[in-house]
Amino acid sequence: SRVEVITSVERRRRWSQAEKERLVAASMEPGVSASEVARGAGLHVSQLFRWRKALCERPVPAFLPVSGDM
Repeated sequence: SRVEVITSVERRRRWSQAEKERLVAASMEPGVSASEVARGAGLHVSQLFRWRKALCERPVPAFLPVSGDM
């Protein structure tokens, strides 16, 4: 078993939108564990799931029906 000793307080990391989107996309690949993606990036899996929820709930642009009458 691995033990991690934290000796100092780390500053909060700022993630760019591109980084969030990349990690969310990686976590949604078939056969990939979201926990492994989060651990590899150094963040808590619950943060990754919050990003997934936020990114997947974005409003989709609506398209207007096309009319043949011109």
